[in-house]
Amino acid sequence: MNRFFNPDNPVTILLSRTFELILLNICFVIVCLPVFTIGPALSALYAVTLKMADGDFGYTTDIFFSSFKRNFKQGVQLWLILLSAGLFLSSDIYVIFFILPQEYLFLQIPVWLLVFIDISALIFVFPMLAKYEQTNLQLIKNSLLISLGHIPLTVSVVVLFGIIADLSIHNGSLFILFFSIFLFIGFALLARIFSIFFRRAFIHITTLNEKN
Repeated sequence: MNRFFNPDNPVTILLSRTFELILLNICFVIVCLPVFTIGPALSALYAVTLKMADGDFGYTTDIFFSSFKRNFKQGVQLWLILLSAGLFLSSDIYVIFFILPQEYLFLQIPVWLLVFIDISALIFVFPMLAKYEQTNLQLIKNSLLISLGHIPLTVSVVVLFGIIADLSIHNGSLFILFFSIFLFIGFALLARIFSIFFRRAFIHITTLNEKN
């Protein structure tokens, strides 16, 4: 029994890490409820999971809310910029598919390319906001450079969320399953996994900048 409650016991460590992710997920979901706060919420989420990727655990809520408060204004601005761009491109796709004649379907190619660019910026900009102090323009520019420099990672994240979205739309049971998982631990778990790869990308960029 004493061995089970030993803090160095692998089972105890696993339970502790799982609890931290559940707690982090709850904090994230709550502060996302106003919708316009999703940007600083993502930044705060990655502030915690990037530290976890560095092997720094504990003080989950303190780090989360400290980052949320610190990056609130800039996080909201970045989120609204990228969200507005996404909504504008979505309306373009709607017009191309449902309003314009068939011969104009080729116009979807550059629009889908811009959608991919917008999503790529969305993937990296909030982890970067959590880690670096830069202007909005610098963050968007550097997030795009990182996404282009790590295309396999970018495509993997886009495809993963695309599959989850497609399965959820076409299967009610899977929608309920995914909704329950993300409500419970999903956002924090994915951020924790992504942070392992984001950390490597950031280290690579930092190394290149130091050499230059």
